[in-house]
Amino acid sequence: MKFLNHRLVTALCAAASLFIVGGFAWAFFALRAVGGQSLILHFNDVDGITNVGGLGTIIFMGMFGALVALMNLATALELDVRGPFLGKFLAAMTLIFSVLLFIAFAAIINVNV
Repeated sequence: MKFLNHRLVTALCAAASLFIVGGFAWAFFALRAVGGQSLILHFNDVDGITNVGGLGTIIFMGMFGALVALMNLATALELDVRGPFLGKFLAAMTLIFSVLLFIAFAAIINVNV
């Protein structure tokens, strides 16, 4: 089984998935209480509020992030079979971007609640 032979890649992508799913669940349940209001999705110090949306946008962000993490797991496993560097590099980048998505969820919660 590829998952057992490539434990580091599997662990990095699993951690990335946990960050994405955990941040999405946290944002969904925290922002569900806000109701049908428009949510502030992006704020800039110079321009002010630059992007607003609803809970559907939060759902899209979570589902798309989970899909990308799953696709990167499959790609990283195949790359790790062929060469040890690229698979681990892709898995590490997936983890870094999932942490950034988690921070984005936390910032959206902070602005709207």
